[in-house]
Amino acid sequence: MEARQNWSKKLEFLLAIIGYAVGLGNVWRFPYLCFRSGGGAFLIPFFIMLVVCGVPLAYMEMAIGQYTRQGPIGAIGKMCPFFKGAGVATVVISFLFTTYYIIIITWSFYYMFSCFTDELPWTHCNHTWNSPLCWLNTSTENFTAVQPNGSRSPTEDFFIENVLERSSGIDEQGTFR
Repeated sequence: MEARQNWSKKLEFLLAIIGYAVGLGNVWRFPYLCFRSGGGAFLIPFFIMLVVCGVPLAYMEMAIGQYTRQGPIGAIGKMCPFFKGAGVATVVISFLFTTYYIIIITWSFYYMFSCFTDELPWTHCNHTWNSPLCWLNTSTENFTAVQPNGSRSPTEDFFIENVLERSSGIDEQGTFR
């Protein structure tokens, strides 16, 4: 039997586990979910479920993977062949999450590269891609407080008309991007 590889430091292992557990969904979506689900009150059931379910399941998954020296499908299939489908399901779910998050990462890169232009594209409504709904509030007040009904800020218009290139409806598919 070949010798197992080890982490050179416990800190490396801890950082790898944190990187495994904390993804884009935690950073991007968690504040939104916390806000929509009651703010600070949401943190109580979140941490209870984290301690009761999340940490034990993550530990179990690591222990089974380390013990069997296989990936998700082979490890769970080796422990209990009846649950081999659960390993397949984890791989399929990981693939689906990856395809979902790659779009959000692409939007982030698009915004980052848009920031390197002479003038930010979401500062005014004079672009060719702006819709008639684009309306710039030139006063110092909050935009949403004085926004006419149905209008959009230049920032919102940039996202909808330039980044998404959203079509008028489901009957018009638009161009392939």
